[in-house]
Amino acid sequence: MERMGLAVGGETARSLKEQAARISALLALDPYDTGRFSLFPAHSVANFGQRLAFASIARRPDVDAAILGNSTIQLIDPARLSRSIGHSVVSLAVPGTGPIEQLALAEYFQRHHRRNPDLTFVFGLDQSWCTMASPITPNYPFPFWLYSSDRLDYVLNMLRYKTFEAAARRLKLLAGLDRPARADGYHDYDTGKIWHAPEFDEVPVPKPVGGQTLASDFTALPLLQRFLSSIGPGARIVLVFPPRYVSTIPAAGSAAATELDACKDAFRQLAKTRSNTWVIDFLIDSQFTRHEDDYWDNIHYRGPVARAIEDRLADVLGS
Repeated sequence: MERMGLAVGGETARSLKEQAARISALLALDPYDTGRFSLFPAHSVANFGQRLAFASIARRPDVDAAILGNSTIQLIDPARLSRSIGHSVVSLAVPGTGPIEQLALAEYFQRHHRRNPDLTFVFGLDQSWCTMASPITPNYPFPFWLYSSDRLDYVLNMLRYKTFEAAARRLKLLAGLDRPARADGYHDYDTGKIWHAPEFDEVPVPKPVGGQTLASDFTALPLLQRFLSSIGPGARIVLVFPPRYVSTIPAAGSAAATELDACKDAFRQLAKTRSNTWVIDFLIDSQFTRHEDDYWDNIHYRGPVARAIEDRLADVLGS
């Protein structure tokens, strides 16, 4: 019996050693190219999609500017903006995300470039930034563990089946058998696509808050304020309210318009509290919101509008 116990114990020990070896190999391979525990210095990653690939792209040592937001800012071309402002820009825009996920990406970007006090952050502030919900709950799953500074959290979350799939793609990438994600993070949903006249859906009007809307009602505002207080005064911040098709912009004088104006004003007041901070508002009735052939749907504009936003960003950041 003792011998059997020893045999079982020995088998368990070998199994644990094998598992430890597999985990160590997985961490060393670093399938998402986070730089943690990695034996491979190259900054490239398979084309997993934005949620996972940005762990690599956001830490590129040769960049100093990032575009953050969701699909409402996704069409801003980092290569074109880089040429216009003389900085190296990456897009970290992830469709379906809100303030919580976007600030996690901003903090990750800042951590990997902490030696540079003059970083640039362009935030696309869509309707999710005007929420009054507390707490803010992400609409879709997001790998916060991948962008966390907690290494233990990272290790524990690497022990999942999908990571082994990612490891296989990493090996293919290193062997030249897989296509890497675009190095600047750009995902163009417009160029080369066949456009059809959109059928604009009705957008539900949010219920107004009773009484006067205050800056403190907007849950994302202090979160952004906390992030801004963590970066140096030399960092440049641009807050962009992206355009929507005119039919989805609240009518002047309505309760929804009053709340939207209050939200915009709250972020404008925040911008005034620090230097090198600007607000650009395209979410108004203008030439950029009135032509339906410039839109795929209510909130996703096409190339000509994106180029206009890029030009305005260049005017602000290139000065």
